[in-house]
Amino acid sequence: MKKFLGMLVLLAMLAFPKQVAQAQSASFPQQVSDSVVLLYQQDESGGMQMLCTATAYRKMEKGAGYRFASASHCVEGKTETEQKAAKYFVTLDTNGAKTFIPASLVESGDKMKGDDFSIFLVKSDKEIPIVPLGDEKKLSLGSPVINIAAPLGLGKQFFQGYISEMKIDRPPLNAGDVNWHDAMLINIGGGPGSSGSSVVSTDQHAIIGFLVGSTNANIGVIVIPVSQFKDFETKVDAGTYKKTKEAEDKLEDIDIP
Repeated sequence: MKKFLGMLVLLAMLAFPKQVAQAQSASFPQQVSDSVVLLYQQDESGGMQMLCTATAYRKMEKGAGYRFASASHCVEGKTETEQKAAKYFVTLDTNGAKTFIPASLVESGDKMKGDDFSIFLVKSDKEIPIVPLGDEKKLSLGSPVINIAAPLGLGKQFFQGYISEMKIDRPPLNAGDVNWHDAMLINIGGGPGSSGSSVVSTDQHAIIGFLVGSTNANIGVIVIPVSQFKDFETKVDAGTYKKTKEAEDKLEDIDIP
């Protein structure tokens, strides 16, 4: 009898970690969702225009706030001065009344070089969960990913999919004023408003890329690898990031998701 009870206890102990892992896995999409905000810009009349989706990926030291990542083509303004002078806000709310939190543009990448990234700093008394930066090079075809974005102005939505191409073997993808290079193809949902949202590995529980566009053939979305974003942020923090003269002379908006 004692031996039988001992076996039951052992089986229960073996099952418990699995149940905990399942619970953690089930809560992870909510954690990602809580780190995602809708990015807005305030116009001269005081109205709010939604631009894109952004994700908190770093909590700064000494209460300096949170860094959010989005896409460069989401940032409006014909010059860098205009871009940084614009009034940006983020909101964690998607239903009912929205609380808008001021956001400052740290840097917007050079779209002509393929740096379709933007970094915003947000100071908030509210604790915001973050999704850390991962490593797309550790993934492979078919690796599962999720995405939380706000396409079509319908609030934050959950999408899941997989990597269908690790690196698109083509010349830089020309989307007007953006030249994407070394992009990934992800089979996942999305639409206008999804731009700038993070694509998150369910294995790493970390960001492995940023959604910047879609294909006309509806075979997936275009994602810039997180390794490119890391290079961009490193140069920004070091004060060595430079834009091409063409990008400085002509910063225009493009109509992509």
